Amino acid sequence: MMLLDSHTHITGQRSVENVFAHLELYGEGRSVVLPIEAGDCTGVGPGNADWRTELTVEAFERHPDRVIPFCHVNPLARDAMDQLRAHHASGIFRGFGEHKVRIACDHPASMEIYRFCGEVGWPGLMHFDYQDFHNYNIEAFDKVLEVCPDTRFIGHAQSWWANISAEVVRDYHLPEFTEYPKGPVVPGGLIDQWLGKYPNLYTDLSAKSAYFALMRDTEFTKGFLIRHRAKLIWGSDCPCVNGKGDMPNGGHRDCLSGLMLPLLREHCDDDHYEDLVRRNAERLLGV
Repeated sequence: MMLLDSHTHITGQRSVENVFAHLELYGEGRSVVLPIEAGDCTGVGPGNADWRTELTVEAFERHPDRVIPFCHVNPLARDAMDQLRAHHASGIFRGFGEHKVRIACDHPASMEIYRFCGEVGWPGLMHFDYQDFHNYNIEAFDKVLEVCPDTRFIGHAQSWWANISAEVVRDYHLPEFTEYPKGPVVPGGLIDQWLGKYPNLYTDLSAKSAYFALMRDTEFTKGFLIRHRAKLIWGSDCPCVNGKGDMPNGGHRDCLSGLMLPLLREHCDDDHYEDLVRRNAERLLGV
């Protein structure tokens, strides 16, 4: 089976070879490698160089047939746009992200980046977390989609997938708050609405956030996967090194690919499944 993993990372402990080994347990294919640049607003400290765009470039240069490189910049850096223009001029990048920044999703510095991505045809992968954390103020994101119609966005992470339901606790100070809500999905959630309304919006099926969201309510999930068939792209965002759940630190956890791929297979016929695990991403990225 040919696969395109749309969400992977290289770190000091997880090499591009680990990324390939992870994918090869489930099929052949390519991997999108996402950096996150250091900066006070990103959650990657200035002393941590594990996530740099340069590492993605190195991986691509060694494996141009298997790595699909994205770039990232710290939006609050004084030369952020100069960096971004230089990345585009290199001609190797297929998108922007993972945009995981501790500022509002509609912050002016990010808005400038979104518009640039629209101009050059890059999709942007967005990590949405809760208030005061990464890309907070998710309720305002529909305005971003409206004013940046030429920019294709890929939604991802905890707050994003919590909003699959119209009933969601967004205030993490409340005792009933949880990063990964459970129980039946109340129809009318923001991401369900937005995926149907905005042609420039996609979502990746990655990480625990997507898996737990799709596991919440089987009947809702069936309809969701059909409704947004052309807007869903599989990715792992799994930190394990081999597809078997072995972690770089010697620990073990369930492999996220081993959880999500069987779930998608259960709910999709062959043609639908191939759209989700490969073809939609190929169309979005132009590869």
